[in-house]
Amino acid sequence: MNSEHAWSYEIDPILEALFRYIDSLSLPETPYVTGRPPVSKKSLLKCFFLKTYFSIDSLRKLVRILQRFRCFQRACGLSEVPHLSTFSRAAKWFREQGFPVFHAQLLQDLEVRYPQIVLIDSLYDSQAKWGVSTRYHWFKGYKLHLCTTTEGIILSHVLTTANRNDAAVASELLASLGQWDIEFVLGDAAYDSEKVRQTAEQAGILFISPINRRNSKERKDAYGRVLPVFLKTRFGQWLFGLRREIERVFNELKSDGVEQPRWYGFHRYLLHVLCCILMHNFEFLL
Repeated sequence: MNSEHAWSYEIDPILEALFRYIDSLSLPETPYVTGRPPVSKKSLLKCFFLKTYFSIDSLRKLVRILQRFRCFQRACGLSEVPHLSTFSRAAKWFREQGFPVFHAQLLQDLEVRYPQIVLIDSLYDSQAKWGVSTRYHWFKGYKLHLCTTTEGIILSHVLTTANRNDAAVASELLASLGQWDIEFVLGDAAYDSEKVRQTAEQAGILFISPINRRNSKERKDAYGRVLPVFLKTRFGQWLFGLRREIERVFNELKSDGVEQPRWYGFHRYLLHVLCCILMHNFEFLL
């Protein structure tokens, strides 16, 4: 970070508009009882977006940059820079409580009411390093699973380690769609699973994905016979052509830096991803 980057914020319309939007939100604040007054959650949230926007790869570095550049403090509404532990607690609150409130309000303001067709896919970072987790065992980086509208608005997400199969995560994405009256969900061949289709059918959704080539020789069920014919029809080609939009979403997230930081902790990476998702959706309001 240098003085040129610090000055660029003051003329950046996206951050300025995003911070105004945060000021308009209704976020629960910690009641002041004794001791020092708590730092506003809106100010801490602005700091997290500042961190994401400039690809600052740790909360400790964020604190140092805020201490160095007064313009960032003023932009975030801080009279003084909070301690690192304050940011750590706020990050946990944002992951568990703040993001769902922010995301739901943003979708409401975007008037996402009747997305009849949605898309699901996953983004995997091929440059990520191998890692080990006591819960997930060996894995290579993380994988971001998304469900979007055909316009590119992100409806829901699941962040997993890279060893999780797409079809195994699909049920979590489908479960998050209950508030909308969705008719079709489109996925690629990685979601070719009878279990996925049954889960979607229970929710009144028709799940469509191409036949996985690894299973094509064994497919003698009705779905395996009908789908190849359906995809050759004009409607089938148009319908599946909509999947190009979710590829565009991933490309935009990449250009916005969703893959840039090399986090070693799942929760640290999740904080970055959540901010990227909100910033992506917020641009539809501009």
